Amino acid sequence: MPEIQVAQIRNIIFDLGGVLLNINPLLSLLEFANISKTDPEELKNRLASERVFEKFDTGALSPDGFRAELCRIMDYKASDTQIDDAWNILLLDFPAARVEMLKELRKNYRIFLLSNTNIIHFLKYTGDFYSTYGVPMAELFDKLFLSYEIGIHKPDAGIYTHVLQNVALEAEECVFIDDSLANVDAARILGMKGIHIANGRDVTRYFDNGILKSL
Repeated sequence: MPEIQVAQIRNIIFDLGGVLLNINPLLSLLEFANISKTDPEELKNRLASERVFEKFDTGALSPDGFRAELCRIMDYKASDTQIDDAWNILLLDFPAARVEMLKELRKNYRIFLLSNTNIIHFLKYTGDFYSTYGVPMAELFDKLFLSYEIGIHKPDAGIYTHVLQNVALEAEECVFIDDSLANVDAARILGMKGIHIANGRDVTRYFDNGILKSL
């Protein structure tokens, strides 16, 4: 990982799933396979070739369109509730330690969220967050940038440019944190610093009392 001059950093841009929110996409795949009585590997290949999740995450499909496409690909007429429940099962918990980390960081930095996400997932994890912590998840951030609203998907360079221009950020003053190395590398190409969360590391280890550690 390239060295980050922490004194230069004024903005921290977080991915959500796999960084702040624990997720397990395999759970949804297995549930869809179970619903449709399809081999999981075969279904995974079908879904990948159709790029249905990417289309939903970029807003190219509405929720109804997404459900219809899934039923077509699975060759099974599932109910909306079956699909939504199976789709949301991959969303796990947002640990309290990460909530406290974000609160501390906002005393010293501008904090943003940049997520490849969709409206079904957004409603689920924001609802769960409010039920758990009693405040809207959005209050942890200066602004949320969501792929389904922007119409672009990481690691497309356009989504990073959108963030920088929308809130007038200097790339060299930003750290972008993601669990996908491809997404981090794309941000680095545009001049941002990057932290790749890998190998089960917890994002909280990169900060101490609301300050980015020297890396």
